[in-house]
Amino acid sequence: MIFFKSGYLFRNAPLVLIFLMLTCMAKAQVFTNDAKIAADYLASIDSILAKGTTIQASDAQKALEAGASGITLDLTRPADNVMDAGNLYEYAKKATVITGCAYLCPRCTNIHVSESSGYIIDPKGVLVTNYHVAATFAFMKDGNQPKGFFARLANGRTYAVKAILASSRKDDLAVLQLETNGDLLPALALGQPAKVGDKIYVLGHPQGMHYFFSQGNVTNKYLEEAGASGQKFFREMMCISADYATGSSGGPVMDMYGNVVGTVSNTRMLLHSNRDAGVQMVVKNTVPVESLWKLIRK
Repeated sequence: MIFFKSGYLFRNAPLVLIFLMLTCMAKAQVFTNDAKIAADYLASIDSILAKGTTIQASDAQKALEAGASGITLDLTRPADNVMDAGNLYEYAKKATVITGCAYLCPRCTNIHVSESSGYIIDPKGVLVTNYHVAATFAFMKDGNQPKGFFARLANGRTYAVKAILASSRKDDLAVLQLETNGDLLPALALGQPAKVGDKIYVLGHPQGMHYFFSQGNVTNKYLEEAGASGQKFFREMMCISADYATGSSGGPVMDMYGNVVGTVSNTRMLLHSNRDAGVQMVVKNTVPVESLWKLIRK
């Protein structure tokens, strides 16, 4: 709290005004410079690649095909205090990562990075993302040559993925281990299952818009039919109304306490009919935390 002597404000109005303006500026949020984040990320990846510490695509393939489950984790205790949206954003941002698949294309000698999302659940560097994000690196197509798999934190630090601890193609989940060199990282807690109608928040990186924050509600929980023809299966899905897009895959879906209740997975357009291709609505599918618990519990 600030105190002023009687008459001080009138005699020193200009100084007081400057002081108040500087105070407000200090509290203002910085505008995200997406181009700089992408450039810095690429530079840090180049540095790590020179040391050769990242998982190889062949090892990632074996791990994903094995589909291991049940791992020992040091999970963060769930929070039970409601956070306002602004504080929840700042809290979750620290533990939400930009996953990056580094690769060489057939047309040039420059390293490219395919970005997605993920979040830390164990301070020792264990993160969750989608199976299809990890598979993008492990089973790279179109003549692209995979060079490394990485994760960048909001503080600018970049770490190499050194192992895939668990995965489920069916539930579109992968649990990765980072090479942290002893660093302890901010982590999000896993919460209780969300219910239809619950308020939720999403943080991710849609099409290079880093740390895009949206909110909405759980709109449905259902069994989605998935898989190729002749290999159909059903999996648990949680629909939400919060916005996200390509690049948000693997990002956290959180409750009002900042606990994870889901993981962004995919979207599905509902058309009027085969004859009328007009889009009527977009279903936003996320993997409920129940599926993640089943994957990591021994």
